[in-house]
Amino acid sequence: MEQQFTDYGILYVDDEEKSLKYFEAIFEDIAPIYTATGPEQGMEIFQANHHRIGLVLSDKKMPNESGIDFLKRVRDYDPEPLRFLVTAFADFGVAVDALNDGLLYSYLSKPWDPEEMEHRLIRALKHFCLRKEREQLIAEKAAAVNQLMMADKAASIGILSSGLNHHLRNALTVMRTFHEMLPMQLEEELGISPDSSTFWNEYYNEVGGQIERVTSMLKNLSEGTAASRMDLEHDIDIEEVMRAASEIAIESDVAISVSIEADANAPKVSGDLQKISQMARLLFQEAKSSLHDGGEIEVKITEAENDNKSVAIEFIDNGPLIPSAHHDRLFDPFFVRSDKPQELGTNLVACYLTVFYHGGRIWAEHTKDGRNAIKIVLPVVPPREQPTLGVRSLHCQTSKSDFSAKACETILPS
Repeated sequence: MEQQFTDYGILYVDDEEKSLKYFEAIFEDIAPIYTATGPEQGMEIFQANHHRIGLVLSDKKMPNESGIDFLKRVRDYDPEPLRFLVTAFADFGVAVDALNDGLLYSYLSKPWDPEEMEHRLIRALKHFCLRKEREQLIAEKAAAVNQLMMADKAASIGILSSGLNHHLRNALTVMRTFHEMLPMQLEEELGISPDSSTFWNEYYNEVGGQIERVTSMLKNLSEGTAASRMDLEHDIDIEEVMRAASEIAIESDVAISVSIEADANAPKVSGDLQKISQMARLLFQEAKSSLHDGGEIEVKITEAENDNKSVAIEFIDNGPLIPSAHHDRLFDPFFVRSDKPQELGTNLVACYLTVFYHGGRIWAEHTKDGRNAIKIVLPVVPPREQPTLGVRSLHCQTSKSDFSAKACETILPS
């Protein structure tokens, strides 16, 4: 006979082995059955299989730990499975108190009647499955809304990038040319050697640095919006990309420590290697800009929870805590999280666009121990059609004379 419920099973913890065997023999046709002879074994089984367990039943009286305390640990680890306390009639008062406190979904009398037990287990599993389906529907709707919001923001950034490139690139090209020619002209026309003046050298270098600063900003924005040139055919090992980016961005800065951990089962992703590598480098640069001596960056790469078709990246730093109210603004152009005026607030914008064009999600939050975390989920296989931005196309031209080498123009619908 096929099981009525195959996706979610039942964990029963009881120190009486006969009771466990009896339970499994009678109800194995309802759902997968997990049994344990004590709280510790039960917790090990639950931790390993909690995403496949819908009901947890525990005897009240067991050696070393009561059923109430065991179910509290179960709730703390994962509150979703429905919890039952199996108890004798004399202990119903304790069960009722636990039920009123929200610890229990219900309680079962012992010795239990097989027919009544079957009825209650089936009803509870139906309730659990319906709740999971509802949560899944809500999650899918939320994901759809989030994708629309990301598309809207990406479109806005594309328009902004196009406008900035259009209005600033020619002016910056003139400024750069003048900056490069100025030392030679001074020496030819006035006989002044720039090297003889400390003031001149400092001022000249400052001007050059500011030109490069604005150039870098426009380059980040324009490259981020250049979706039409993405090559999604690379097989990318995220751990290798992160380690390479760390060496480039952090270099020999011994004041900042970097830790990168990747699960053995974390999948590779198909995508644009250049874009993903740039994203990783910008994440390190963004964190570095806010860290001081003793700064720490931690990167965790795992298979996305409950989704073996995506990889999850958690990028954590111990810099000044970003207020929760600013988490969404982190991905807005020119929002600067550090107190360093040289930062332009375009690093995370470019990361946002890269994730979006790979069909993924990116957001910011706090870790449980109070650190900053940027979380990214990338599909193993990104969508072959680029996400819709509400624009007809993104047209990019490359010119050797163009200071950014990436001049993007957004063509709006007529």
